[in-house]
Amino acid sequence: MFEYAVYIRTKEGYIERMNNIISNPACDSKETYGSLAPYVYEEELVGFPESVVHWEKSTGPSVGLALINPSSPSVDRNPPPPRWVRV
Repeated sequence: MFEYAVYIRTKEGYIERMNNIISNPACDSKETYGSLAPYVYEEELVGFPESVVHWEKSTGPSVGLALINPSSPSVDRNPPPPRWVRV
């Protein structure tokens, strides 16, 4: 089972990790990116538990999903404090 953390990017470029977890998102195997469609724009994360996020839009405000690493804190166990990082 795969779990993804939800990220938000503002129009100013700030990134926030939300306290939402998505388990096994709906998968359309016919889509180019499979289960991550429409989250197809990959970006490296620095200063967050996950190392990569996949955004719905390449620039500007967007929602993103990041695969939770086994060593990442779980929202249910120990949520990270809210933080903003400008990219």
